[in-house]
This record gives sequence, structure tokens and C-alpha cells, in this order.
Amino acid sequence: MTLFIPGPTEVRKDVLAAMAKPQIGHRTVEFRELFSSLKPGLRKLLYTELDVLISTSSGSGFWEASIRSCVQRHALHATNGAFSKKWASVAERCGKKVTRIEYPFGKAVKAKDVEEYLQKGQYDAFCMVHNETSTGVASNLEEIAEVMKKHPDVLWMVDAVSSIAGTKIEVDKLGIDICFASSQKALALPAGIAISSVSDKAYAKAANVEGRGYYFDLLELKKSYDKDMTPYTPSIPHLYALQYQLGMFAKEGLEERFTRQRKNADYVRQWAKEQGFTLFSEEGYHSDTIVCLSNTKDVDFSRIKKDLAAKGITMDAGYGKLNEALAAEGKPTTFRIATMGDLTLAELEDFTQQLENYW
Repeated sequence: MTLFIPGPTEVRKDVLAAMAKPQIGHRTVEFRELFSSLKPGLRKLLYTELDVLISTSSGSGFWEASIRSCVQRHALHATNGAFSKKWASVAERCGKKVTRIEYPFGKAVKAKDVEEYLQKGQYDAFCMVHNETSTGVASNLEEIAEVMKKHPDVLWMVDAVSSIAGTKIEVDKLGIDICFASSQKALALPAGIAISSVSDKAYAKAANVEGRGYYFDLLELKKSYDKDMTPYTPSIPHLYALQYQLGMFAKEGLEERFTRQRKNADYVRQWAKEQGFTLFSEEGYHSDTIVCLSNTKDVDFSRIKKDLAAKGITMDAGYGKLNEALAAEGKPTTFRIATMGDLTLAELEDFTQQLENYW
């Protein structure tokens, strides 16, 4: 089965093989050596000198970790898609007050709006999704960074679940306090672990927050991280795979990896236009890891999805709730094509050519 969906993404056989190493105890010297070996590569990947913590969870774990650990009372959330809306909901479920900067699906988070809201309220943190997987929108972090510099008391938390390892995100240069990703997106690993950079400012805020819990307490993770350990039993096979994959990133070159995925996305966008589809994402804010398209040809992608599955190909017929809302409004639904991870241009060319057989 070959995956062209926005997660989980296709995982190469050699990466899967790295997970098959014999188990070791997670309180041993061998484990500490494994854990320690991950730190330099993760820092390079995120362009940071900060800690890059590892959680045995999906990226959603860091939604909760960031809120429970670092928000005393009030969080500002930009909501411009399904996952940014979910994160805001998580913050409320953690008992925090939430103010939303709301955007229609398909639109990007704008720096001027963030500035307006930050000037009006007292917030512990500003939370946003960089790359909305549901809509294929990538907001401009550089512009928002200029706004955040004016508000040093507000933590900047960025969900980069579907962009880290697919797009260059310079955490230190931008000044992001918490920036996290899941393994099953552009990292091209099986689902099961998540990574997050954490600033000293975020740790300092966490020290004054009560009710941080245990599993997702950033200070518990930090305490173990400094000892090359984890506070709880980790998924060791995932760590072996991450170690291997970071080595492959170095071999390919990070800039080259980002360029390859951008070229993948450029190809899909051009192909879509030639086929008569339009981009659902806002012009100027298109993601380089996931292309979201409006089904302006009214193609039955549900049928195509079933047909391709029988051939060993998994495709995406659009984010369900978004398509339901669009259909109710009489608007074209969407479909998505992943361009991230280890997918090659040749694989995407073959996939799109197969799609053309259906219209």
C-alpha cells in the first residue's frame, strides 16, 4: 500500500527495518546513549539550541502539554482550520480561558490580527497552527514573529505537526517558545511519538503553573531529558527509527529535503490547474507539504478512493467535516494530496497520471 494521504505518510522499508532492533531496557546505559544521540539531529532539524523533548504520543499530546504546563489562565488561539479549532477546544477542556481569532477555513493567520488582539488583552500564550493539514494553508511565521517580539511576556506556541521536516522553520531566529510535530507527517515515521522545542521562558512559566499533571508535564519531561531519559516508558522502536531517519536527513541535506518537497507541491499545484481544479488554500499561503484542492470538476473521489485502494494506493478525498460543510453550502468539496516526507516526484507523477484515468 502506497500512501498519498496527509498522515500517516508513506514510510520506507529501511526506516521500518530500523524499528526491528532488539528491545533494550529504558533505564540502561544503552538507552541513554540512544536518547542522547537524537539531540544534535533534532536541534539541527528545528534550527535551535533549545531542548527538543520527545513524547510517546501524537502531536496532540503537546497541545495538552503546552496548555497545562504554561498557561496560567488565558490563551489566545488563532483558528483557521480543523486542527487549530481542536487545539483551542483542548485548552478549554484544560480549564483555561480561551479567546479566538477566527478565520474561514482556507485562510491564513495574519500578523495584523495577532497584533490587534495582543494589544487588547492579557494573555499567557498565543497559539497557532503553522500548516493547517485540513486546508493546505501555511501561515507566514516570519511576519508573525515581528509581532511577537513586541510582546515578550506572551509565549508563542506553534503546532508545526505537518510542516517540521517539510519546511524550514528556524525556531531560534523566529523566537518560538514551543514548536512541535508528530512522527507520522513530514518526518516520515510511523505514528507514535512527537517532538517539541521548549524555551527557557516556557519552562520558567511552567514552574508557576499548578495542575500540570504528569504525563504531559513539560518540567517532568525536562528533568528526564537532562539525564537522557524519559519520565515514563517510551516507544524504543520509534526512537531507533528516528535515529535512522535523522541520519537520512543529514545524508540528503535539510535544504535539499525542503526543496524536494516544495518541488513536489509545485508539481501537484500545476497539475491540478491544468486538470481544471482550483486551490482551496489562500493565494500566497499554500503549503509545501499538503496540497488541498477544490473539486471544481465534481469528480466522485469516494469511488476513486475505493478503486485505488484495491490497487494498493491510498488517497484522500478531503477532510470530512470540511467537505460536509461545503456541500451543505452548495460549494465544491475538497481533496488533498500529500507532498511531504520521503515521497518522490516520480511517485507523485505516477499517482496523478492514475487519477487522470477517472475523468
